[in-house]
Amino acid sequence: MTFVPSALLALFALTFCGIWGACRIAVPDHKCNYLLIYGAGFLVFSMALFSQVAHLPPDGGYNAMISGTLYIGACLILVKGVLARSGQDFPVSFYPVALLAILVPLFYFQYIDKNLIVRIYLLNFGMGAIFLALAGRARFLRYGTVTDRILFWLVVALALHFFLRTLLTVGSVAAIYNLPSTALLSNFAASSFWNWSKISVAILGAAVGLGLLTVSGADIIMGLRSERDNDPLTGALNRRGLDGEMLRLLARSSQAPVSVIVCDLDYFKSINDTYGHAVGDAVLVNFADVLRKSVRSTDLVARIGGEEFVIVLGGMTVENAYLFAERIRKAVQNRHFDQVDSDQIITCTFGITRYRKNEDLWAAVKRADEILYAAKKAGRNRTYAEGIQRPFAA
Repeated sequence: MTFVPSALLALFALTFCGIWGACRIAVPDHKCNYLLIYGAGFLVFSMALFSQVAHLPPDGGYNAMISGTLYIGACLILVKGVLARSGQDFPVSFYPVALLAILVPLFYFQYIDKNLIVRIYLLNFGMGAIFLALAGRARFLRYGTVTDRILFWLVVALALHFFLRTLLTVGSVAAIYNLPSTALLSNFAASSFWNWSKISVAILGAAVGLGLLTVSGADIIMGLRSERDNDPLTGALNRRGLDGEMLRLLARSSQAPVSVIVCDLDYFKSINDTYGHAVGDAVLVNFADVLRKSVRSTDLVARIGGEEFVIVLGGMTVENAYLFAERIRKAVQNRHFDQVDSDQIITCTFGITRYRKNEDLWAAVKRADEILYAAKKAGRNRTYAEGIQRPFAA
């Protein structure tokens, strides 16, 4: 049983590396390198624990410094992995400063002013402080998805564990502290502090490993769902994504009006012909970005083909949707797209209809598309809405 905790941590390390490899093969565009960092963190933690329980190296001082370095390194690697998942990080200086801030006092109280109790506090409180710093840096996770919040509280629990476990069990070491060095070593191995340390590493290591595996699995599933339901160029929903999200929007807006807008860029073919398809794609990306930033978080934006987009506004009448579309139309008309000439004005046209209860979404899209066609026939760069016909662009 002595080596079970370190073996368990090593198994989690292999699992994370395996999932990373499978993710790279199955979903090459998914950013999953943080899984490899998790694996490295668990592997180093396993090595630290193995070093202690196997007494490698056998010299007490060397063992304390090497295992301490590995423990701190494992914590810092896991910190980097958790932040890398969200595309965040600490400044580069944080890692060596945190390592030395714990190691230098450990060295002092190991070789100059020998004090086992102080070393226990330094190492365990130091590791707890590292994870508390992570919780502070990653506090944005508290307001994210369910998996984000799970990860945040997992980090907090891990940090607090180092403080609580040490405070509750360090007394067993204090009771044997004055024994001769040979007796101290054997009694330390039998102390409640050391036994609870091994037990907590096994239990909490398994809990953290399973938690990170669960969060990582959810991340991969969400990534796959995003690739399935989103347009790869603009990041807007595609047809399939729009169908799925529409059901959720209607559930939220069952008693409220819903407006459907179809819009596209005017003379987009001439942009491709003049500047090339790469510039045309860049214009589409910028246009989609304007749409996404203009809607509320509960509204839907989808690209349904070429330069044509659909916007679904829950809880909004056609009259208000008209005003909303007009704001976007004017913003696009007055916007300079960096990819085209400075005198090139890019415009867009909108058609708006009311979503009728229990009708198929695409029936509403077809009506809005017919209204859009009428607006284009009237001259483009204008907004037409069901029951609101404006003969000229505002």
